[in-house]
Amino acid sequence: TGGPADGQFKNLKTGAMEPRFSGGNIKDECISRDTNAPGSLSMANCGSPNTGGSQFFMNVADNANLDWFSPGESKHPVFGKITKGYDICEAISKVPTRDDNPRTPIMMKSVTIKL
Repeated sequence: TGGPADGQFKNLKTGAMEPRFSGGNIKDECISRDTNAPGSLSMANCGSPNTGGSQFFMNVADNANLDWFSPGESKHPVFGKITKGYDICEAISKVPTRDDNPRTPIMMKSVTIKL
């Protein structure tokens, strides 16, 4: 998914060093059974286990079929929740696209992550 270079990073929750491998990929964190519901944040990947990197997506629809604990191939662990500005996420989901990309680039100027 175009992640950072191979190496290590610090897991902010556990403090442990985690490896990046095969082009910056990280292990899937299938720990909680949070579903890909509207308002959740989920790891993007290449459609195979342990291929997430630095990309994520915001669910604006019920995507329970992407849950790591549901049947099927594509699995995307949920790691967070949108707590403010969900209306902006819905607006982003409605912009005109070409080849699955916004016709006009959309820039996130600020993202706050709270543990």
